Amino acid sequence: MAGRGAPVTAQMQAAIGGGGRLPRKMLIWQGVIALALVVLLIFAKQYVTAREVGPDPLGALPGGETVAGLDIGGAPADYQLEALAATYHVDAVANLAGPNVAEQVTAASLHLGYLTLNVPPDSAPTWAQLQTLAAFLRAHAKNGNSVYVHDDIGGGRALSTACMLLLLRGTSWAAVQREATATGLKTLSPAQTQAVSQLNSALHSNGKSLSNNPYSNARIDPW
Repeated sequence: MAGRGAPVTAQMQAAIGGGGRLPRKMLIWQGVIALALVVLLIFAKQYVTAREVGPDPLGALPGGETVAGLDIGGAPADYQLEALAATYHVDAVANLAGPNVAEQVTAASLHLGYLTLNVPPDSAPTWAQLQTLAAFLRAHAKNGNSVYVHDDIGGGRALSTACMLLLLRGTSWAAVQREATATGLKTLSPAQTQAVSQLNSALHSNGKSLSNNPYSNARIDPW
């Protein structure tokens, strides 16, 4: 019985081995087709993203604008953040509106730096928060890259922060006003306007005592 069964087993094994191997030419074509599909999917994704954000992804965001090299605006959706990284060379995101886990995950997937600061509505960053932001900008706003600084709606928090960061870098108040425009500055709340003015006074105090100025210890801090 054992001798008669052996040839049958050998034939079955040969049949299985031969049928499981595809010709080399067919394998090459399968690889080419798979690669073409991957390339097609990449271009399709870029096309869909471009249609969603338009030619200017920053301008499509609420309050989106560039103020003396600083990109500011409202909270971006995932595809908008991806477009900012591709079009504006955004290397990091500074969120002034408090923790946003979903945005942080998206930033991580795009290999972007991420910073969260809790600046209350109608307020401006504290001196400690400005120092943190300056250090963050030094780390990421270099080699042609930029940082996207945003609040929830592209409002006064984002604009006042941009003005204060520019002052901190050593930009004159006159130049900041030209960049922010008078119309934009009128959107700041009284508290934000006061904070910007207090920081400007502190940076040019020349050693004078500044009572009741929360930015009295501020010094020019290039980034």
